[in-house]
Amino acid sequence: MACGGSGDPRGREQRGAIGAELNGPGGPGGVEAGRLTVEQAWAGPLPAPGVLEQYERVLPGAAERILRMAETVATGNIRVTERQAEAEIRTAQRGQLLAATLTLAAMSGAGAFFLLDNQVAGIALLSLPLLMLIRSFLIRS
Repeated sequence: MACGGSGDPRGREQRGAIGAELNGPGGPGGVEAGRLTVEQAWAGPLPAPGVLEQYERVLPGAAERILRMAETVATGNIRVTERQAEAEIRTAQRGQLLAATLTLAAMSGAGAFFLLDNQVAGIALLSLPLLMLIRSFLIRS
């Protein structure tokens, strides 16, 4: 009997009970009931090879369809992961461009204030890029 849901990549298979003649408590030739359970476990997007073979026997071509379905799922997962990585890269690039633009604007403004003999405003604008730089190093640590 196979267990596990359709989306569950794990499965188990169990096989029934047996009766055997034993030279045990029932005496020679007595019958004692025993239970033997064989359990197989597998993991992955495909059923166990034996189950796959049974599908193929019942419905020819089913194994090929199941393999194609598993390949499609795996390919789709890879594409989603690639898109997520590309989106993270674009976001990081956008952030770097914005930080560079703000730094250049603040430094240009500070330079203009220094030229106009306004040291207080120049130092205030110069401290902004410096604080951003210090913050970026502190966040990474």
